Amino acid sequence: MNQKGQLDREYDILNFWNFPEGLGLKVKVGTFSPYLPQGQQLSLSEDKIEWATGDRQTPNSACSMSCRPGFRKSLQEGKPACCFDCTPCPEDEISNQTGECMPQEKFLGSPISPKPCKELPIDMEEK
Repeated sequence: MNQKGQLDREYDILNFWNFPEGLGLKVKVGTFSPYLPQGQQLSLSEDKIEWATGDRQTPNSACSMSCRPGFRKSLQEGKPACCFDCTPCPEDEISNQTGECMPQEKFLGSPISPKPCKELPIDMEEK
C-alpha cells in the first residue's frame, strides 16, 4: 500500500491444484490491478479454477438461497452467517428483497392489509 492507504501494485490470483501423493501446482487464474477502472480491476479465468470437489464448474452455495415473500432470514446458531432458516415475518410486518421484515408503513408508505394476496383465476375467454 502507498502512503494514502491505497493498493499500488498489481496482484496475480493463484489457485492451488492438488494431485495425489501430496503434489501440488500453483496456477495463475487471474489478476487484480488497482490502475484499471472500477469494475475492470479484477480479471478471472473461471475455467482454470479447480474447486476442492475436483470439478472446474463453480459450485452452488447451499447458503445463498433467498427467502420467499413474507419470510425473513434467521441465522442458524453456531453456523456461518450465510446459513439461515426462513421464518415468517410478524403479522404486522412484510418482507423486502433482502430477507428482512419491516413495518408495512415503512415499506409502502401507508398501511396495507396484513392478509396475504390471493391468487385469482385468469379468464382467457374473449369478450
